[in-house]
Amino acid sequence: VLNVIHGAHDTVNFVCDHPDIKAISFVGSNQAGEYIFDRATKNGKRVQSNMGAKNHGTVLPDADKEMTLDALVGAAFGAAGQRCMALSVAIFVGDSQEWIPE
Repeated sequence: VLNVIHGAHDTVNFVCDHPDIKAISFVGSNQAGEYIFDRATKNGKRVQSNMGAKNHGTVLPDADKEMTLDALVGAAFGAAGQRCMALSVAIFVGDSQEWIPE
């Protein structure tokens, strides 16, 4: 089960402390990422902390090429990289790697 959660301190502390939540993947600032990593790992959770406030995009082999490339460009440059959900990294899996030279 994957849940995307937005929130401030109370939400972060809940996620870090709740015993049924086993892992956290975070995207955001360094200060918040370090806090989440420290608090969550003290509670025995696995933490992936993508600090620097950028997301990664994963392109699977069965993706529609034109639609995917259009979405990647919009996500990377649509707000000139000024939003925390801006895409700065794309990971191409399997046959989708053949798109890179184009």
